[in-house]
Amino acid sequence: MKNLILAVVVAAGLAGCAGTNFNWNNARQIKEGMSEQQVLSLLGKPNMTTSTPNGLIYVWSFANGFTGSARSVSVVMKDGVVVSAPSIPNSY
Repeated sequence: MKNLILAVVVAAGLAGCAGTNFNWNNARQIKEGMSEQQVLSLLGKPNMTTSTPNGLIYVWSFANGFTGSARSVSVVMKDGVVVSAPSIPNSY
């Protein structure tokens, strides 16, 4: 019975959130010229990668179904290097 209750609580917690739970302070550290590995070590694996003529766009997003909050950030990479870093205000 305890295992069933634990399973229900864990499932409810996982169902309430989606995406990669990245940190704004880590995202602010992303700068042009950083390597792909440096970015991944700060933000984790992106939720989506899109290929464009300007390079690969890596997107991290996170939504919390319990609070209704959502956030997203993207970085443009070309040849494994950041060519466009996000500009994130300190109010986030």
